[in-house]
Amino acid sequence: MNIKLRRTIRKYTQQPVSDELLNRLTEEAMRTQTMGNLQLYSVVVTRSAEKKELLSPAHFGQPMVKEAPVVLTICADFRRTTDWCLQRQANPGYDNFLSFINAATDALLFTQTFCCLAEEEGLGICFLGTTVYQPQAIIAALELPDLVFPVATLTVGWPAETPELSDRLPLEAVLHQETYSAFTPERIDACYAKREALPVNRHFVEINGKETLAQIFTDIRYTRKDNESMSEGLLAALVHQKFLRPDSLPGAVPNVVERRPDVLECDVVRFQNKKEKWVAFVGLLDGVPYEIFTGLQDDEEGIAIPKSVQKGFVIKHYDRDGQKRYDFQFVNKRGYKTTIEGLSERFNPKYWDYAKLISGVLRYQMPIDHVIKLITSLQLENDTINSWTTGVARVLKKYLPDSQQMPEEEEETN
Repeated sequence: MNIKLRRTIRKYTQQPVSDELLNRLTEEAMRTQTMGNLQLYSVVVTRSAEKKELLSPAHFGQPMVKEAPVVLTICADFRRTTDWCLQRQANPGYDNFLSFINAATDALLFTQTFCCLAEEEGLGICFLGTTVYQPQAIIAALELPDLVFPVATLTVGWPAETPELSDRLPLEAVLHQETYSAFTPERIDACYAKREALPVNRHFVEINGKETLAQIFTDIRYTRKDNESMSEGLLAALVHQKFLRPDSLPGAVPNVVERRPDVLECDVVRFQNKKEKWVAFVGLLDGVPYEIFTGLQDDEEGIAIPKSVQKGFVIKHYDRDGQKRYDFQFVNKRGYKTTIEGLSERFNPKYWDYAKLISGVLRYQMPIDHVIKLITSLQLENDTINSWTTGVARVLKKYLPDSQQMPEEEEETN
């Protein structure tokens, strides 16, 4: 394959990618460079429609995530090496930022090698840079353990398109001799003149009401607000996955509580889903949403609760066999405690994975507005679940800061 002719492929045929081919390409890519020959990466293969739906919102609903035959999530992985050390009477010290950088580098080297090998076979590849924007959602969806962190995602399939080649900056934009050469205004003009003159880019600037192509990136695509917010989420996820200690960056990392308290304060919020009455139990930690349970109200399989009840507690309970469940407890008008057992068992199974995903990102303290974007980006085949996610997003909007609250007319019930 001529590397100068490579294209990013986002549309794929329905022809499957065989396990045999995928395994061979993976094994060949494992010959790539690696630090200390430790191979500090793992690859999670996603083929099922259900898992693709869970991954899709983490990638802002880009259609190729659900349409590609295969989605590969490449992870920086010091879990395997740490477990090996522990079982061989060695004392590992890889729960730190340097180890994450080393593992991330290994993972990205593997990723690039795999891409080249797959494209030589005629496969189409799309590298998704969104992987590190909302890692919390990917960690929750793929159930990644400590010291495992997603750093790259590839959609893989047989091409169903031949898009135009993307432009590239000239050599002098990236190559420096001996020392870094400063970019004078004249040099910037020379490096970006061709890109800025492309009709597609000039049109993009015009339809967005901007003056320059650079403003597209600063004001629309990669804004300071989003970068800072997602940076906080990234740092919080690194803390949760044990690559950073909470005290390593004081004030820069949200306080992520590793162990769920046995008792959480809870708000009770009612909403409608396809004209059915539902209730949400929002577990709060220091007044911030930490988890969410939802279920039907007022039927034999649902959750019967007085309309006057707006607050209570979610209690984690262990039975004699060590199995855990979550109960809701409230105080009635007469002052007596009433407990509704088994909130987690009252979920319809088809909602359970989505609820776990939402609770997972809430526990990482992803900003509420980003959680809402994540939920509303779920475009699922089942209209009932789509309606349910809209209801859950509406529930969480009440926890937005006043400056982010939406007008009342946009808050109408389904």
